[in-house]
Parts: sequence; structure tokens; C-alpha cells
Amino acid sequence: MTKKAYCGVITVAPSSKINVSDQVQSEVKSSYNDQYCGVSSNFTKSYNEGDFVDRRSGNVGYKQEAKYTSTDKYVDKAQGCTTVYKTQLKVTKSVYTKNSASATKSSYKRLNYY
Repeated sequence: MTKKAYCGVITVAPSSKINVSDQVQSEVKSSYNDQYCGVSSNFTKSYNEGDFVDRRSGNVGYKQEAKYTSTDKYVDKAQGCTTVYKTQLKVTKSVYTKNSASATKSSYKRLNYY
């Protein structure tokens, strides 16, 4: 059985800076390649959040977005076939305010399941 190994780098803003900055981003990228067994795996995970203005209504809002992409590739040299499994997940949460002057970022609930 082939074991998979992942490594990556993540950049996260401290919680004290979330209320100060206009946008927070973090991203993780990783890959694994085993040429002997014919197995390769890649994944990317990213997170963005920040203020935005709705183009139609002009209301100020706050948007959070989490993305996950995974690709696993298996090559069977004996049978001459390749199998690829790809998974993509995108979660977006938008909060609009009725009165943008009284809204603060601390009143928004953040995505807890990322």
C-alpha cells in the first residue's frame, strides 16, 4: 500500500489584525509524486475574506470564500490505464448591511467550518 505525504505553507493573519485589515488571504499548496508506484497527488486550499460594495444596490457587505481542490492520479502500468480523481469545493458567505455607516467587521460571523 502506498502512503501519501503532504507538505505546504500557510499564511494566516492573527485575529487581532482581522478587524483592522480590509482583506485576509491564506493559501496552502502541496503535491506528492511516487514514480515507482505511479501515484501522484496535489491539493490546494485557499481562504479569502474582506469588505465589498454590491454593484447593484451600493450596499456595503462582507464576503468570505473558502476553496479546496484535490487531484489524485493512479497509473496502472500493467494494464495500461490511468485513473484521475478530482474534487473541488467552494464555499462562499456574504453578509450585507442595511445601514453601512453603523456596521463594523466585528459584528459579522465568520466561517467556522473551514
